[in-house]
Amino acid sequence: MPGCKRLLLTFGHPDDESGLAGSTMAKYSAEGAEVLVVIGTRGEMGDIAPDSGITPETLGAAREEELRQSVAVLGAAVEMLDYRDSGMPGSAANDDPRAFVQAPVAEVVGRLVTIMRRYKPHVVVTFDEYGGYGHPDHITISKTTTQAFYAAGDVQYRDPASLPAWPPAKLYYMGIPRERLQRWLELYTRLKPENDYRNMDVNTMFKPESAYTTRLDVRAYIDKRREAVEKHCSEISLFDVFPASLHAEMFSFDYFERIYPPYTDPSADIEADLFAGL
Repeated sequence: MPGCKRLLLTFGHPDDESGLAGSTMAKYSAEGAEVLVVIGTRGEMGDIAPDSGITPETLGAAREEELRQSVAVLGAAVEMLDYRDSGMPGSAANDDPRAFVQAPVAEVVGRLVTIMRRYKPHVVVTFDEYGGYGHPDHITISKTTTQAFYAAGDVQYRDPASLPAWPPAKLYYMGIPRERLQRWLELYTRLKPENDYRNMDVNTMFKPESAYTTRLDVRAYIDKRREAVEKHCSEISLFDVFPASLHAEMFSFDYFERIYPPYTDPSADIEADLFAGL
């Protein structure tokens, strides 16, 4: 592939980038790729870690600053879409006219197409169609990113900046296999019996490991991911949930489902690189 590899990731909130994809971002940045992450909202409706000194009124600004520090650790750049956090499914925040879920789909797609045509990514990564665990903002960014991925290469599509078409080569949905998530829940509940996730139906909400077409070995980047996660001081760190002895087990591999080009040969070996074949 001539020139520098370029990777674009889109997520809903500050902390999605490091909590889910921090190791992937660190890996490709370290290998010389250009990495850009696009975040839909500032996460204004999120929980606040005890003793952080942050209030609901200052949470959005604090989380954006944490995001920028986190992304810098990972060697990436960041762009904000500046919509408002929609809150959890069924919450009153869903109905706020500023909420991401209330934004016209065509508007969001157009903005994402402009970013893709300007940045010219070879690979695009976002949440799966269920938004990981069903968060409205995760679902929205997945849907609009998918539409923008195809529109970016369509010469008939006119984005808000009227930029020339650019067809990204590959689209991936990133997630956590249900088997690994079940293990996570078991360990977490053992450490914290009363938690918000103990009754989660992982079989309904998450895909089996066999559904993933791509697995990255990111063991060398666990420490970098931890450093990025810890920049999000307004939230409880993923790495604080488990003893250090379990970090390698929980964070050694990142999983992806290749959406385009379709993975049509079920007998093919699982990919080990998002840029494979380019």
